[in-house]
Amino acid sequence: MKQLMYLATAVALLAACSPKAGNTTKVVGKFGEDAPEFVEISMGEALDTTIYVQDGRFEAVIPTNLTTMAVIDAGSEPIAFIADGSTITVDPDAGTAVSSNKKGPNARFAAYNEWMEKFMADYREKMNGFGSDEEAAEAYYNEVVAQFNDYQVQTVKANPDNILALLALSQMDMEDTGVLSGLLDGLSDEMKALPEITALRTAFESKAKTAEGTRFVDFTVVEDPENPETSTVKFSDYIGQGKYMLVDFWASWCGPCKAEMPNLINVYETYHSDKFDMLSVAVWDELENTKVAAEELGIVWNQIVNAGQVPTDLYGIEGIPHIILFGPDGTILKRGIRGEKIGEAVKEALGL
Repeated sequence: MKQLMYLATAVALLAACSPKAGNTTKVVGKFGEDAPEFVEISMGEALDTTIYVQDGRFEAVIPTNLTTMAVIDAGSEPIAFIADGSTITVDPDAGTAVSSNKKGPNARFAAYNEWMEKFMADYREKMNGFGSDEEAAEAYYNEVVAQFNDYQVQTVKANPDNILALLALSQMDMEDTGVLSGLLDGLSDEMKALPEITALRTAFESKAKTAEGTRFVDFTVVEDPENPETSTVKFSDYIGQGKYMLVDFWASWCGPCKAEMPNLINVYETYHSDKFDMLSVAVWDELENTKVAAEELGIVWNQIVNAGQVPTDLYGIEGIPHIILFGPDGTILKRGIRGEKIGEAVKEALGL
């Protein structure tokens, strides 16, 4: 997998060993001017404390906690850091929190943020340069997604015992559930106990159960809670009924979902037949908002509304739009397809 030029340096820092963290972390800081009366430091449910500022300076000793992000509110933008057992020097004016342990978790967190900022800046500049050349833009996107995911994988492996692993896992866009499962298995017991990690594992397991080549998982939706007897529908009312079915999981408030609609409309107008049909499933959305948006966007194919998070939990869907192509018997042929790949997948499945 190709790497960006600056990836090697960042990963080297992330992989560096560090001494075992102490039980407490010292936090010190100084304001340049206009110092507030106090600052507040929080760390999830583990800590919420107020520190008074004297002569523009403040100092506190807080418990070391590698599995929860600490945040200091010093009157401007909140500053996040990892209480890693070192001395954390906060510069409220610069918005930084620098650890005395140059190879510890907090230093790696700073390096991670720096890498992410540079990556995104480079990505936006490069994409803007393609203009209307969609083919070149898509090729570049596929390349940098691989680089991005590889960096997140390396970050998780280098930080199995601290919150940086969770940050990296939450950024990943990967369909390889084997890799993701391996990363979760490698975390410390303290990290595995986090509710966020438990939720990620559940999502990955759901994704594995609904991977390409598996048969669809059915679910039931009451579209109108006031009339459950007449508005209850099943996914199997549409899937596994002898047609190829393209299913779009979406929401009215989702910008990328709306941006994908022209592609979906084109696919429907091109391939709709007695062998192929489409279904939109509205998730994480208000019923009335879905109805208004569906009409405005020109959705004329089948719809399931008011599905909540039931289907996304079952299919391990962490972001929308998420588009899945099912075979006539309900087998999942493709999932996570976007853009031109939607039409290509349908055309290939239909043998055209």
